[in-house]
Amino acid sequence: MSDQRINLKASKGLLRVAAKNHGEVSIRDIEIKMLLGYCWWYDLPVIETLLDVLEMTLKRTVSEVLPHDELLIDYTVRTDDLPDDSTEVEIIFNEISADGIEFSTPYGLILRGDDSRGLLQRITAFRRRVDENVQRVL
Repeated sequence: MSDQRINLKASKGLLRVAAKNHGEVSIRDIEIKMLLGYCWWYDLPVIETLLDVLEMTLKRTVSEVLPHDELLIDYTVRTDDLPDDSTEVEIIFNEISADGIEFSTPYGLILRGDDSRGLLQRITAFRRRVDENVQRVL
């Protein structure tokens, strides 16, 4: 098992990102309710904004424990409907590496919300599901 690890944990209203490199640890929080309010106020797409903030938080957290030039983030996003209509978003990290040093991510991340969709939209949601792989170099 490697000494480089990233853990993600979601609880009500908070997403915690923790990075560990040997003995050094960095922990950053994303306040989901504040992010949702920001997206609502500026009419931004919620899931895309959340993913952008998550990527930047990962970059910052890893930078604190391992200074680097490039951070490669490779993950898969799955939703149960169109991204902004979905009630469940699953993020599975395939690879996170800083200048070639790979961080293990033992768990993915599942975010769930209230389902306020109508019956017809729920029944036909399988047609609009998203299963997309994303690779970013930051």
